[in-house]
Amino acid sequence: MSAQPEVWRVSTVEGIFETDLETLKQWIIEGCVLPTDKVCKGNLSWIDAGRVPKLKAAFSGETSPAPKPDGSYETFVEPNPTYASPTVEPDRVFSPHQTTACHNHPDAAPEYVCRMCGAVFCKQCPKFAGGKVPMCPLCGDLCHEYRKVVDRTARAALQSSGFGMEDFLRAIRYPLQHKSALLGGALIYALLMLAGFRGSIVAWVLLFGCISHVISQVAWGRLNRSFMPDFSSFSLWDDLVVPAFLGVGIMIVTWGPVMVLVFALIFGAIKSGGVEHAAVVDGGHSSESLNHDDLDALTDPNADPHKLVEANQKLQETRPGAQIAREAEQSKAEANDPAASLRYLLPYLGAGVVFVLLFLLLIAWGVFYYPMALTVAGYTQSFGSVLNPLVGLDTIRRMGVTYFKAFGMVILVQVAALVVGVIIAVVTSPFTLPFMGNLIGNFINATFTFYFYLVIACILGLSLFKSADRLGIAVD
Repeated sequence: MSAQPEVWRVSTVEGIFETDLETLKQWIIEGCVLPTDKVCKGNLSWIDAGRVPKLKAAFSGETSPAPKPDGSYETFVEPNPTYASPTVEPDRVFSPHQTTACHNHPDAAPEYVCRMCGAVFCKQCPKFAGGKVPMCPLCGDLCHEYRKVVDRTARAALQSSGFGMEDFLRAIRYPLQHKSALLGGALIYALLMLAGFRGSIVAWVLLFGCISHVISQVAWGRLNRSFMPDFSSFSLWDDLVVPAFLGVGIMIVTWGPVMVLVFALIFGAIKSGGVEHAAVVDGGHSSESLNHDDLDALTDPNADPHKLVEANQKLQETRPGAQIAREAEQSKAEANDPAASLRYLLPYLGAGVVFVLLFLLLIAWGVFYYPMALTVAGYTQSFGSVLNPLVGLDTIRRMGVTYFKAFGMVILVQVAALVVGVIIAVVTSPFTLPFMGNLIGNFINATFTFYFYLVIACILGLSLFKSADRLGIAVD
């Protein structure tokens, strides 16, 4: 009766496995087991693999690798220099185009791929350690699920590629991958937009919640996730309050300076006009009003004729039509003297030029920074980060030309949305109802607006995904 082989257990980052001593030595030689990994024999206590006497020779390289099974995998798998290091992760060494079917059963669907030799197997081919962990029948190393490796490989290839028109087309197709969510979200958003001011606020919160969700998911490499938030675990704070505050922060940091300038101009102009008007009226009254001496001259029959003439002139100036006559004379004088008019208008023209330049500069800031404000809100979910433009400017610096490409794509989508909105308004104008407006046109336009904003969110998320190495984003 043959002796039972020793059963060893080994604990690595991949999990806990059971094997025999020779296979364990083979794993050590191939670098799959490190000296700091824990091993135990049978039911004995766990110990560092490097402290086991029977394994020291394998760690020191004194033990030769066990002979490979008959028909070693070099005769079946095309050698690849990237397999030289046994610790390389499978998503960095696996090439899907090399292996599209089971190594032993070409007609069977692939289910597993060896992390060492890259061979692909169906469900029946691998050996299962402990009945759960798949092992390669060729080299004895661990196997990973084929679909997960393919997805990680494709995602790594996508991330390493540059940001360009392919990503723009991918963003256009993205909302269409989840048709039911797109139709449902667009329907809810459009109905809320028709429900008055309060409904519009809720619709705006819903839309921005979807935008931030898409940016976050795509930036982390989750390109196949739905863009609708998970309302099954609805949170008033996360799903309503946070998007509302982030939206307010975006408006403040982008269009807030423009609004402050406009309000300052309006209230400043009103105040200035009131002061100037009061000064004119008060000044005219003080210079033209009759004093006590003038009244004495008018009432005294023996008054000095010179004082009487001055008092009569002041009395004439107090009549209602006198101020109008003076303004008419002043206008006539200015018309005859263009230089005087220019001197009068020059301070106002200078202030107007400064205001226009400042207004255009702030408009340019809002247009340029708005996509970045959306981006910061999407991947930080922080109101403070959104309000701090230094966070966005630093992100632009690290993203480099990628952000400017994304900015151009966002502008293109917004122009397309404007054109579509105009076409919808013109086509549906015959359906405009009294006191209710164009309900049909507004509903259709809101539906398209929902779609276009999802495209914008996907563009921004992809720009972050392609810049993950520079931004420190740990993608899936």
